[in-house]
Amino acid sequence: MAAAIAKGEKLPMFAIGKSNSPRCFKNIKHLPTQYTSQKKSWMSGDIFEEWDRKFRVDGRKIAHIINNCPAHPTLSNLTNVQLVFLPPNTTSMLQPMDQGVIRSLKAFYRGEVVRLISRALEEKKSLVQRYQFCKE
Repeated sequence: MAAAIAKGEKLPMFAIGKSNSPRCFKNIKHLPTQYTSQKKSWMSGDIFEEWDRKFRVDGRKIAHIINNCPAHPTLSNLTNVQLVFLPPNTTSMLQPMDQGVIRSLKAFYRGEVVRLISRALEEKKSLVQRYQFCKE
């Protein structure tokens, strides 16, 4: 998930997967993103409540604009996070992150992966050897 604050502040990337400890993260001690697991890899009420606690501790209030996916719960007990649901069938027109931010992020990420593979091939190293910086 990509998120930002209207003032221009970028929030750390957030990934949701099915597995508590995916095999692809084996031997990786540091991820450049926050990762959590959820049975169906969807945003859940627990995740929204965790964010609410975090923003309460930080003394911040936010409005989180999300699409109207049925998996997104409506919660009334949030104090520092207000969930704002977009109208049906308008996500691609109204959702701020769909206006090019996510596309740019994916293009940048793919470019970095290609450069990583290219450097590993040039140095005749395996990707695991080349990707040692994540094991800090």
